[in-house]
Amino acid sequence: MTPTVEQVRLAVERHCQFWNERRQTDWAALFAADVTFDDPVGSPTKHGAEAVRASWESSLTAGRTWHLVPTQIIVCADEAAVVMRNEGMLHGCPVEIDSIEVWRVGADGLVRSVRAYFTPVAEVHTEYFAGDRPDEAPSAEPISAVDSRR
Repeated sequence: MTPTVEQVRLAVERHCQFWNERRQTDWAALFAADVTFDDPVGSPTKHGAEAVRASWESSLTAGRTWHLVPTQIIVCADEAAVVMRNEGMLHGCPVEIDSIEVWRVGADGLVRSVRAYFTPVAEVHTEYFAGDRPDEAPSAEPISAVDSRR
């Protein structure tokens, strides 16, 4: 049995709502116990409740904030293709990254998998994915991985 279009859309919308409102318990409850994250695709797949916890804790730490803006959600069967604008601050430096995300949702409305496609810029990759913290704060120049050819 597949979820309804409304269940799939609601899972993505609640993800953004709970994330942006910093409601960690509600956000974590959106994911199935066996959820997988490929964020970004090509990095090692992260699994289960530990992946959910680590995603929150590595994203929202001192000097790091993210606000999620789903600019388009297209639902087909049990999946949603989402164009997401990720607006952040990394140690006082504004960051904006556009991603395409594919969400798979179970009949129970819980998220089964998330696959995120984006090109991390060097400053974000070092700061966010590797967990490194520079000795000096970066300049306040915006960092962007948004394709300027649009």
